Amino acid sequence: MSVLPPESIKAQISTQVLEMTWQEQEKPFAIPFRVLRGLCPCAVCVNEMTGVRTYFVDDAPEDIQPEKMELIGNYAVKILWSDGHTTGLYTWEYLKKIQRESQSESQITDAL
Repeated sequence: MSVLPPESIKAQISTQVLEMTWQEQEKPFAIPFRVLRGLCPCAVCVNEMTGVRTYFVDDAPEDIQPEKMELIGNYAVKILWSDGHTTGLYTWEYLKKIQRESQSESQITDAL
């Protein structure tokens, strides 16, 4: 099953987050730019052969932000970052996965 695109996607420069609203959500999901850059799924950031991540959140500059965002078909957004990185393609499916994992982590943290 393919994931539908978000109803809205905005780079909030003032708060340093990418904000997305999905059809089934009441509130937007916000992910910090630095985290999103550190989770880039491209072959430069994840070894193509092994699947091992080679670029991490801590590698991203503190002040990283999107310079430009381009919709790719009906399935992804390409983000051109202020550090010059241009090969990151974030599919809607991947962004939803990041959201699910972050919500699971926060639920675990809230339960402790």
